[in-house]
Amino acid sequence: MSKCDRLPALLVAALMLAAGPLAAQQSTTRGFSLGVQLQGASLSVEDGDADNGGGLGLKLGYGINRIVTLYVALDGAQVTAENAPNLTGEWSMAHVDFGARFHFANSLRRWVPYLEAAIGSRVVGVDEAQVDGQDVPDTNFNGAAFTVGGGLSVYVKQSFALDAGLRVSGGEFTEVEVGQVSVGGLNIDATSTRLGVGVVWWP
Repeated sequence: MSKCDRLPALLVAALMLAAGPLAAQQSTTRGFSLGVQLQGASLSVEDGDADNGGGLGLKLGYGINRIVTLYVALDGAQVTAENAPNLTGEWSMAHVDFGARFHFANSLRRWVPYLEAAIGSRVVGVDEAQVDGQDVPDTNFNGAAFTVGGGLSVYVKQSFALDAGLRVSGGEFTEVEVGQVSVGGLNIDATSTRLGVGVVWWP
């Protein structure tokens, strides 16, 4: 058999070898992704006991390669404040995070663990607020936050995964708004956590 006669067989064999890893690919972390989570949340101020609640988180990401995904995330939760008896009302907490997720990625596996780091802002609001039983305007505590976390994605198919993760945010509330009045220059330490379970989709 001449070299020309062997060429078609060699091309077919090469294509079969190349198609093997593609057919076995179980997960992706590249390109745009959209994530939604149900979350349990907690807030601790000045190392006090944590107040707990629940809410929803949304995340838009872009995987620049197999390992690194840049993202913006928005989380909101209602919190039952049992450790602030002097300030009562309907408490809520929101985070906006700009961060990066680092995957321990292997496209041949369905299980992909990850770590995250982010910077952003955190707001805790009190609607229908009362101080010692007296009505006061709605109150907001604002400040920057630094977040670290980790989790696990389990792929149902290559572009769709179940996702569970824990994020912990530290930082300070540096401003308090009471109605139209704002007071800055504060240093109120706060730690918030978010434990989420949801899905991620790569369209």
